[in-house]
Amino acid sequence: MAEADHMDEVDVNPGVHRATETDEEQILRELYGEPGADGIFRGHNENGEESPA
Repeated sequence: MAEADHMDEVDVNPGVHRATETDEEQILRELYGEPGADGIFRGHNENGEESPA
């Protein structure tokens, strides 16, 4: 069975990256800095480059 066969078992909600807990957004900001224009927290390394996922 391929990974694609399990897609119906994961959360594919388009808002899945949004904070769900009161302090979650603050914690994400502390860990990864400001989110991108699309609202996703990606983080950056010490050179200012986006960290790999």
